[in-house]
Amino acid sequence: MRPLHRQRERAAYPLRMMASLAFTLGLLVLVVRLWPAPDRTASQAVVYRSLAPEVIALEEVMPTRQARPAPPPPIPPLPVVVPDEVPLEEVEINPDENRLLLDEPGTDPFAAEGALEGTLAAAPAFEVGPKPVRFVEPEYTREARRARIRAEIVVEVQVSPTGQVLSATVVERYLLTPHRQRVDTLGYGLEEAALAAARRWRFRPARVNDEPVPSFTRITFSFGQ
Repeated sequence: MRPLHRQRERAAYPLRMMASLAFTLGLLVLVVRLWPAPDRTASQAVVYRSLAPEVIALEEVMPTRQARPAPPPPIPPLPVVVPDEVPLEEVEINPDENRLLLDEPGTDPFAAEGALEGTLAAAPAFEVGPKPVRFVEPEYTREARRARIRAEIVVEVQVSPTGQVLSATVVERYLLTPHRQRVDTLGYGLEEAALAAARRWRFRPARVNDEPVPSFTRITFSFGQ
């Protein structure tokens, strides 16, 4: 009996396995069929919902103006040169008023006469005074520019018959600030600059009887104007 029963169980085992598989598959199919379908309308509403506009607050920035640097002070103009003619005046000496009386004449024959007689040659009046033909402007020195010196220097020059400057001398000096006043000295190298410039001037010489003659004239140099 037992061997027959075992044979039947062995023959029924595959059938039971197949029935179990079929039942499981059927159960899975039923679960899939009965599973609720997703709501597409709800998903679309979530995806395509209207978003409220986002408000972005911007900080108001006040415009500022940057102050421009002050422009540099203007370069002072070059000195203005104004030549002043100074003709030689005619001088006459009376010989009677120019006697040198000696108590003891000594051995000098001229002194024994008791007087030195003579006449100083008078400087003739110019028919044509000296005229500048080449102007040289003096240097406005760095020291004077830093100190903002405004001044005038009058230079007297001796002009040769060929028109060259033989000598130059500062005769007047003026400070122009706060008001025009004559001074004894200026400094800042201005007098040296004025003399150096005056010596380089050239003139058309003065004339007497249509002949070139030596003469004196004055040049005024202005600084810081």
